Amino acid sequence: MTDDLHLDRPIDLTIASLDENIDVIERDRLALEPVLRSLKAAGFYSYGTYDDQQRWTIAVDDESGRVDVRVGTDGYRIDLRGTSPGLFADEENEWKRKAHERLVRIMLPNIQRGYLAEHQFAAWDDVDQGVGVRISYELPFNRAEQIGGFVREHLPELEDTLALIESQIEI
Repeated sequence: MTDDLHLDRPIDLTIASLDENIDVIERDRLALEPVLRSLKAAGFYSYGTYDDQQRWTIAVDDESGRVDVRVGTDGYRIDLRGTSPGLFADEENEWKRKAHERLVRIMLPNIQRGYLAEHQFAAWDDVDQGVGVRISYELPFNRAEQIGGFVREHLPELEDTLALIESQIEI
C-alpha cells in the first residue's frame, strides 16, 4: 500500500486547531460583528484580533488608550486600558528611578483599594515604565450598536483615573 497523497503546500494544523473552541471563536466573531461596525461608526480605528488567551476580540487603538471588546459571560466585556508612560523618566540616577518605581508598585494596591471602584484596576506597566489602568464594563448583547458611543463616553475615565492615582503617589 502506497501513500499517493501529495500536498503542494503544508497544512498549518495543531492539536489546538482540532479543539471544539473553533466553534466558540466563530460564534464570537459573529457576535462581535455589530460591535466592530459600531466602533468604526464612532470614528475609532478598530479591528478583529486574538487576545493573549486566544479569544476573538475587537481591538481599538486610540490616542486616549486601548480598548478590547470580547464576548463575556452575559454580554460584551469592554476593557479600556491606558498608561502614564515614563513616570520617572526625568530621574537621571538609575538607582533612584528604580527605587521610585518599586515604591509605586508597593503603593498601587493600597491606592486601588482606597480610591478605585471595583471595575477599575491599576498596576505598574514595565513596558511603558508608568502606571497602567484597566477599566472594565459588561454590556448586554442587545446594546452592541451602542458600544461605539459608550466607549467614546467612557474613555475620559482613563485619564481621570490615571490623574487620581498619580495625585496619590507621594515621592
